[in-house]
Amino acid sequence: IINLDRVGSKLTAGCKKNEELSAFTHTAIIGTVTAGVSQSAVARVFRVDRKVVQRAIQRFESLNTVESRPRTGRPEILARREQRHIIQLAKRNPHLLIYLFTNIVDTRVSRSTLHRVLRNHHM
Repeated sequence: IINLDRVGSKLTAGCKKNEELSAFTHTAIIGTVTAGVSQSAVARVFRVDRKVVQRAIQRFESLNTVESRPRTGRPEILARREQRHIIQLAKRNPHLLIYLFTNIVDTRVSRSTLHRVLRNHHM
């Protein structure tokens, strides 16, 4: 038999308040409710609000997924592949000036974007 208190506390251990739960934790919540445990008991076991349990079930029933939807907001200018390309160029040519990067990169990109990419990769 499974000890739900141990499982629930391990899955949510280290989660900060208002931090999004993982897809695995959502799956465990839905599975526990499907197994017949009440929503309020599941909320207690996983140390979340009952509304979190309700929303997880509603999302799964309506969308057939436990994954979160993509966040809204402005999309990034550079794809991950382009960012990797910039990082490789910077590693190969560490003394290359930033304004020369704008001519090398295929996508039209500002100097501040290049600075941000390099800074985010600790360069």
